[in-house]
Amino acid sequence: MKSNKQRKAEIKARRLQRAAALGELLQVQDARSLVAERPAGVEPADQEVLARYNNTYGLLPAFYVDRAFTCRDCGIEEVWTAKQQKWWYEVARGHIDSQAVRCRACRRALREQRASGASGKKVT
Repeated sequence: MKSNKQRKAEIKARRLQRAAALGELLQVQDARSLVAERPAGVEPADQEVLARYNNTYGLLPAFYVDRAFTCRDCGIEEVWTAKQQKWWYEVARGHIDSQAVRCRACRRALREQRASGASGKKVT
């Protein structure tokens, strides 16, 4: 029986492999065919929602693909999944040019640090 830590490590490794494979596939294959096939790690984008909240001169994406990134604080390699990107850009209305730079643990630690720092200050 595997521990949760082992399962999380396996899931992370699979996501990194999938992101690398999708990156290679995008270099070789036409991107429009990926939307029709819809493999794991690809989510279609709602361009109407993106156009409503993003003032950009570039093209809006037709779909999101899992992206691997290295955490700015701890240096761990993580994956920003297509579903997370869809939520960030369409629900939270993040700017289309923004990307993930911190892993979940570092984001949580930074949030707690900011919260404790803000509550500890006294205004005189």
